[in-house]
Amino acid sequence: MTVYFMAILSIDSCLQSCSAAILVDDVVQARRSEWREKGHVERLAPLVREVLDEADIAVCDLTRVVVTVGPGSFAGVRVGLAFARGLAIGHELPVVGVTTLEALISALPGDQGACRVALIDARRGQVYGQVFAASELKPVTEPFVLTPEQARLHLEESLAATEPVLTGTGVPFVFPERANDADWAGQQPDPVVIARIGMRKPRPVEAPQAVYLRPADAKPAKPAFS
Repeated sequence: MTVYFMAILSIDSCLQSCSAAILVDDVVQARRSEWREKGHVERLAPLVREVLDEADIAVCDLTRVVVTVGPGSFAGVRVGLAFARGLAIGHELPVVGVTTLEALISALPGDQGACRVALIDARRGQVYGQVFAASELKPVTEPFVLTPEQARLHLEESLAATEPVLTGTGVPFVFPERANDADWAGQQPDPVVIARIGMRKPRPVEAPQAVYLRPADAKPAKPAFS
């Protein structure tokens, strides 16, 4: 069996794409990313098998699994975490969690701006967001879920006169004047970036937890008879 210093599988199913990548010693061996508004649960396992086959790596050769933990679609977050945990239990692998917000921020070029803001369309008239300092990408605020109007006020108060670099599907809702500046809808978490964030993190002591920021959209059905 080949022994690698660091062989990573990264997984993302939180937003509008379903993605996976294999990095071995920081070199990309395989990468897949598909646009999917729904159906992540049916596609994720075959997608992971495809990248493993392309990289010619068995699950037992992996040293770490990295998975996005939200915020995002309630179902999508659960799908990715459940799949990652299943691999971990079956093969005694550590699982590292990465938020969708830090994945988007980390994909920006390193020389852009003193402050960065990730904004994700949370549906239901809300956005998820977080502010990061460009230096070492440290969070400046806690993750939030707000209406676009509330988010803009929050950012204006948090950033003062600083002009932030923006990323994410929620940008045109909070800053409509910037709607045509970029393909905001196409800004999805990159599985290669996710893998590299997870590679730098310490080995986790506990399994990663989901970051929802708000209750699930679906509610339990009421019994027909009481």
